[in-house]
Amino acid sequence: MLPSRKTLTAPGTWIVAGLLGAGLWQFFQGPLNFRAAAQTPALPARYPYLQNMRPDGVTIVWTTPDTAVGTVRYSANQNLSSTVTATVEEIPSSVTGLGISYYRYQAELTGLSPGTQYFYQVLMDGQNLTPANDLRFRTAGAGPFMFLAFGDSGTGSPEQAQLAQLMFQENPALVLHVGDIAYPDGTFGQFLSNYLSVYSPLMRRAPFFPVPGNHDYFTKFAAPYLSLHAPPTQEVPAADRGRYYSFDWDNVHFVALDTNTPFLNATRGNGGMLDWLDNDLKKTRRLWRVVYFHHPVNPTSGEHEDDETSALVRQYIEPILDRHSVQLVFSGHDHNYQRDEPRRGGLFVEPGAGTVNIITGGGGAPLYTVTPHIGVADAETAFHYLRGEVQGPSLTLRAFRIDGVNIDGITLSALPVVSRESVVNAASFTTALAPGALVSIFGRELATGQAQASTLPLPMELSGTSLTINGRSLPVLYVSHTQINAQLPFDVQGAATLRITTPGGSTDVPVVISEPAPAIFSTTPDLGRSPAVTHANGALISPSAPAQPGETVSIYLTGLGRPNGEITAGQAAPFVPLLTARGPVEAQVGGVSAPAAFAGLAPGFAGLYQVNVQVPRQLPTGTYGLRIVDQGVSSNLVDLAVKQ
Repeated sequence: MLPSRKTLTAPGTWIVAGLLGAGLWQFFQGPLNFRAAAQTPALPARYPYLQNMRPDGVTIVWTTPDTAVGTVRYSANQNLSSTVTATVEEIPSSVTGLGISYYRYQAELTGLSPGTQYFYQVLMDGQNLTPANDLRFRTAGAGPFMFLAFGDSGTGSPEQAQLAQLMFQENPALVLHVGDIAYPDGTFGQFLSNYLSVYSPLMRRAPFFPVPGNHDYFTKFAAPYLSLHAPPTQEVPAADRGRYYSFDWDNVHFVALDTNTPFLNATRGNGGMLDWLDNDLKKTRRLWRVVYFHHPVNPTSGEHEDDETSALVRQYIEPILDRHSVQLVFSGHDHNYQRDEPRRGGLFVEPGAGTVNIITGGGGAPLYTVTPHIGVADAETAFHYLRGEVQGPSLTLRAFRIDGVNIDGITLSALPVVSRESVVNAASFTTALAPGALVSIFGRELATGQAQASTLPLPMELSGTSLTINGRSLPVLYVSHTQINAQLPFDVQGAATLRITTPGGSTDVPVVISEPAPAIFSTTPDLGRSPAVTHANGALISPSAPAQPGETVSIYLTGLGRPNGEITAGQAAPFVPLLTARGPVEAQVGGVSAPAAFAGLAPGFAGLYQVNVQVPRQLPTGTYGLRIVDQGVSSNLVDLAVKQ
C-alpha cells in the first residue's frame, strides 16, 4: 500500500497568466509547498528538455498548450543544418487538471556521433522558441564522465532553487532523480512549476533520468509524471513503460526502478518488474552496476524507519542486487543524507564486499532529522546533492551541502573477484584444465569494458585486463566485467597461481593443470545438445543435418595438452606441419570405438583442437552419446545425430 498523504495547510490556486510571446499560454501556481507556501515564477513550459540520451541519439521534449508543427534544428557546429519534425501527443485536461489540454512534442535525433557536442533550436510553425543561442548537449561517449543524483525536491522552496543553481554550475553529463519530483500531490501543474520551471536551464543541456516517488503517484497513479517523460523503453513490459528502465553510459549500467505500483504488484505475483530486473542485470556486461529507486533499503530517520515499502525492498529487491553484485544504490524518501556501510545478504560487510546504499533525499523538501542507526557510515540533516565521477575502475561520490561544502565522500574501486571454482575449462565448464587449453574465468569486476581479440597472435591484454600463471603471461580472447576467456601456456603443469590484473587491482587464484583434460565445445548454451561437430564441408551436424554412418566428421575441443612440435600459446596453429596430439586419441559413439584419423591443433586457430573420426558404419538412425578419450581420460558427453 502507498504511504498516507501528508496533511496540507492551505489550498492551491491556479492563475492563468494570459497569452504571452508567441501565443503560448503559460501557467503558474501559488503552490502548496510541503509544509510551506511560496510563489513561483511564471512557467517556462515551452522550453525543451533532454531525455533518453545515448551515444547515437537523444530525445528532445517540450510541452505547451498550443498545437503547431514542431521541429528541431541541430548540428555539431552552429549552422543547425539538420532538421527533425517532432511527434505530438495530447495530454488531456483530465491529466493536466487545468481545464485545457497540453501537447507534448517529442523529437528523436538519431545517427549522432558518440561523445560529441551538438547545438540545437526548437521551432513551432517555423518560429524559434529558443532565441538564446545557448542550447547544446553532449552525447554519451567513452571515457570519464560526471553525473549528479538527488531527490525529494519538488516543493518550489528557496532551497530547491539554490541547489538547482549549484547543480547547473556543475555541468554534468546526466542527472538522476530518485523521486518525489512534484509536491505535494504530483499534479501536472506541480510538475510544471516545481520541476520543469526550476531545472529548465539544466534540463536543456543535460538529460534527466528520473524515477517516480510516492508523492508523484498521488495524482492518477503518476499520469502527469508519465505524460512529461520519455525514458528508455527497450525490453520493458508494455504496461510498465515509462515507470522503470535501464541504460548504459560508458562502463556504467544504470537501472531505474519504480518502487510504487509496479513493485508492489510484483511482490504480489501480478507484475513483471522483479523478473525484468533480474534479467536486465544478468545481461549487462558493464563494469559498474548502479541502481536507483525511491524507497530506501535501510531507512534510518524517525519519519520512515518502519516504512512498509522499504521492508519489501529489503525482501524482494536487495537479494537480486546481491546476486548480480550491484555496487551502488541511490534512493530518497528520507529527507536527509545517509550513506550506509556496504551490505550483502542483509548484513553489513567489509568495503568492496557488498552494495553501498546512499539516501539523497535533501533536494528541497523540508528536512527530516537523522536518527542514530547501526550500519550508517555518514549522515547529515542537510539540503544537498550528489556528484558522481566515473573514471574506469574508479567511481568517486561526493555529497555537497546547499552552502557548497563537501560533507561526505567515498571512492569505490572495482577490484576483481574470482573464486577457485570459477576458473574452468572453456568447453566443459569443469575445473579440469590442461596445458594449452582454452579457459573461462567467471567473477566480477574483471575488466573495465567488453572487448574481444580480433587478430592472431592473441594479445596479452584486453580492456586493461591481463593474466599470468606462475608469472607467465596468458593470451586473452575476450573480457567483460563478469568473464575472461584465455589460453593457458603449453609448458605449465601441476599446482599453479593464476593472477588476474585489472585497472582496479589484482587477485590470485590457485589452480591445478593436468594433462590431458579433453572437452568438446558446444555451439549453444545447452551444453552437449548442439556440439561443435561438422561435416566434411564445415556445416554443423544437427538433428536436421545428421551425420551418416561411415562419414568422416570433425570434432572441435580443447584440453588435449602439449602437441608434438613447438608452438607458443596465442599463436595460430600451422597447416604445415600439422601439430598432432601426443597420446592415443579415439572417439566413442554410442559406446562404439572410432579411432582418430587426425587429432591435434586445428590449423589457423589458437588453442582449438580438432579430432577427425569415421562414424561407425553399423549405427542405425538415432542420437548417440559422443565422447573423446585421450590417454584414457574421457571428455564430456555430447549428442551426435546419425541417420542411415
